[in-house]
Amino acid sequence: MATNNAIQQADWTVHWRVTESAGLMIYLASYRGRRVLWEGSLPYVTIDHQRQVLTVDEDSGGGDAHGTFWAPLGVRTLVGAIRKSDFRGGFELAADFASGPYRYTQMWRFHQDGRMAPWLVIHGNGVHDSHTYHPHWRFDFDIDGATDDALEHFEEGRWTRVEQEGWLPYTGEADADGSVWRQIDFGTGAQVSIRPHHWEDAELFAIKYHDGKWQPHGPRTSPGAQPFPNGYGGDEEIDGADVTLWYVAHVHFDASFPFTAGPWVRCYF
Repeated sequence: MATNNAIQQADWTVHWRVTESAGLMIYLASYRGRRVLWEGSLPYVTIDHQRQVLTVDEDSGGGDAHGTFWAPLGVRTLVGAIRKSDFRGGFELAADFASGPYRYTQMWRFHQDGRMAPWLVIHGNGVHDSHTYHPHWRFDFDIDGATDDALEHFEEGRWTRVEQEGWLPYTGEADADGSVWRQIDFGTGAQVSIRPHHWEDAELFAIKYHDGKWQPHGPRTSPGAQPFPNGYGGDEEIDGADVTLWYVAHVHFDASFPFTAGPWVRCYF
């Protein structure tokens, strides 16, 4: 692994760095010499607790009400060094994080066939067994350039063009290859497709890119405010524009932990 955090392997060129609160970030990623990703990160992992009061055994304070936890992943919660490992047909970058009672392993896997897997292993156990994890990935794809792209959502048995910012949930429908969302370049026909991980409940938010529309320091800017990424959503036209995609998974804690969440992304050139 090069000292300048650049990797050239398996037909990929990627750059990486550890952020203050958005995990292990990948930027300037190209496949077979063509730009795929301007930047990808994991800004938030939020945890919703269905039990609003902890018992004395679970919390030394005893009986205090509590709400959503936010677990920032970054340099202050990083455990150990960033690891690079090779597998047949690709390579992987991995980082371990510890935030309070929560443990995570973030991975970026790059395959020679054009697949990319931004995943998060959630180890549990948290403070009790009634909680749900919501990891939030942020992708700024640049497929043969930042603009002249179309976003499509697979629903009602076909691909539908997304013309405005908004919420695009996964309803269980998918194309033959499992893809639920895809971003296509008008001029070249190049595209990236996104499909949820196996057994994963997920949704996508499409936001038109503007300078300064980066994630704030926390998922909510003030009490009662609309949580991000919803807070950036509106009715702006995105057809042909530079678009930022937020992929949000929903993972309820149960006996299947540790659980690996995150999408499959595939390039088609």
